[in-house]
Amino acid sequence: MSRPRLALIHPRFRYPSGDLPIGIASLAAWVRRELPLQVAVHDASFQPGLGPARRFLERFRPDIVGIGSSTLMTPDALAIAALAKGIGARVVLGGPHPTLHARATLDHEPNVDAVIVGEGERSLTALLERWLAGEWDAPPAGVVWRTPAGHIEQGPPRAPILCLDQLPLPAWELLPMRSYLRAWGKLDHLQPGLTGANVSASRGCPHRCTFCQPTLTKLFGRKLRQRSPEHLVHELTALHRRYGVGGFWFTDDTFTARPHWTQAFCEAYRASGLGLPWGCTSRADALEPALIRTMADAGLRRLGVGLEAASERIREGVYAKGTTVEQVREALAHSREYGVHGFVFLMLGAPGESLSEMLQTIHLAAELPAHDASFSLCVPLPGTALHQRLVDQGVSLSNRHRDYDYYARQPFEQGLPGWALRSLQYYGWARFYLEPWRSRSVLRTAVRPAGWRAGAHRLRRLLP
Repeated sequence: MSRPRLALIHPRFRYPSGDLPIGIASLAAWVRRELPLQVAVHDASFQPGLGPARRFLERFRPDIVGIGSSTLMTPDALAIAALAKGIGARVVLGGPHPTLHARATLDHEPNVDAVIVGEGERSLTALLERWLAGEWDAPPAGVVWRTPAGHIEQGPPRAPILCLDQLPLPAWELLPMRSYLRAWGKLDHLQPGLTGANVSASRGCPHRCTFCQPTLTKLFGRKLRQRSPEHLVHELTALHRRYGVGGFWFTDDTFTARPHWTQAFCEAYRASGLGLPWGCTSRADALEPALIRTMADAGLRRLGVGLEAASERIREGVYAKGTTVEQVREALAHSREYGVHGFVFLMLGAPGESLSEMLQTIHLAAELPAHDASFSLCVPLPGTALHQRLVDQGVSLSNRHRDYDYYARQPFEQGLPGWALRSLQYYGWARFYLEPWRSRSVLRTAVRPAGWRAGAHRLRRLLP
């Protein structure tokens, strides 16, 4: 008798990038270790559309289909759920959007049988065990399901995994790794076309930025959990040996949240002898000069820092960021001093933000000692404090998931029309990169074929 089949699907139809879907790969590895199942992954990043998804499902014929979904991915996730239901599979959704809207999803989507709330590994395993055994007495912790009789039931909350070293290495072999390695461009300033991979070192976030919280807390809990430096270095070594990657990017929001842990990682990384460049993001108030120098000595070559807005009224009154312009300026200046490529994150179009405040952000960004900048649109994702604030103020918010797109559009109307905000984004990039010292760096990268490919991936995100 053949083993039951589980398909895990990453429905990223838009904005392909070199960012590995670490969550799906981690789930696949965990389930394979814990249960006697056949597990396959369909990653739509480089095969977008329902056609490839349909062919995958018809070929693999899964008994159960798990789909991860953010707000922007939700329409595509639900379309794939309908395909899975059409071949007789049970369907479970997970990820940020389903976590925050579990009951509503089951109320309105007949093709979804269950939702994982929060961290997925143990909850999904428990759900699969119940389903495969035909047990419906009560949903396991971290699961909301629809019973065969049509009743929606919710299990109790599930505590997060305290020790992340219990996680197996992600199931990279189930992903289109060659495509990801070619598309990865996090360290193109060092060498256009440098292959690399994204890695997660932690889960959870203790900060209170309104554009992320309380979503991150509901997903991962309030407590920051970090892997041991040795476990993390083991993963980096495995990626290098198996796939020949030449660099790493840590996806953690605040890689330096605990300086003593960061110091320990740098020591373990140096001791490993890998000697490959890496990058990360952090907060300006968690970047002491000595720590930046320690990281640079251990191979740090790119550092992202969030400023969001130049106006304190917006940065603190709307976003509750908790950092100052001067802290960001100093962190970027020290990074440049130690040979680290600085990257600053900015947002335009906050609720109530004036044109003059947005221009202030653009002009300040151009003056900062950063090599790169990202100008995204302010998008109050459902479930965040920023979204709730607008609801409480009676602001009309779009109910179309595709309008929650911080690359191209906002789900609410304000003083400036959408085309004007997009024009400000383009102006921001032009104002930033036309500074002479930056434009020379961009040209050095662009004249090489690998630089053209990297630039093409970025341009795909700039188009509406």
